Amino acid sequence: MCKQMTTLVSRFGEYLRRSEQQLECFNNYPSQVERWFMGELFCFLDREKRTGRLHNFELESRVYLDDEHKRILVDIMLEFDNKPASWVELKHWIGHYNNQQFAPYQYFMVDNDSCIKSDVEKLLTIPSSGDKFMLIAFTPNPDCQPWADGITRFNAEFSPLSLHSLTNPDDYPKYFFLGLLEVAAKTKEEKQ
Repeated sequence: MCKQMTTLVSRFGEYLRRSEQQLECFNNYPSQVERWFMGELFCFLDREKRTGRLHNFELESRVYLDDEHKRILVDIMLEFDNKPASWVELKHWIGHYNNQQFAPYQYFMVDNDSCIKSDVEKLLTIPSSGDKFMLIAFTPNPDCQPWADGITRFNAEFSPLSLHSLTNPDDYPKYFFLGLLEVAAKTKEEKQ
């Protein structure tokens, strides 16, 4: 399913290129606009479903854990044809705010609402066999090395949690990047 998800995100990137003015505005007036991002994604997914490239999707999907009384909300559930559901959490990260620069590693490492550690842990509690992803809109594009450094630091600091980037900042314009991360937990054998 990673290939289908990567293809979907690539098409979404092309869709967002028509929003250059908005994305540049988010850079000029630094704001985290995760709800705008979700709204754009909602419209895009609806189009994908109507054209038959996506079987189904659900926003803010309720997932019941092993205990039927305990549930979590996941930003997006995607169903590709004849595949288990894929689960996606969304983030919007900005490169600067109040005259302070923010590198990707800061978002990967800081434990607050902007960080992804709690979202990764939440995704890994889902009992289904479907793939789990983080989709991060980053404005402006953070460039390859800082992005890779952030992932490396996350994986080292929070093992056995593991992130693998399926997209590359070099494939996006300077004003935005869609970081697609596959979420997993390393087994004991993989950690050795």
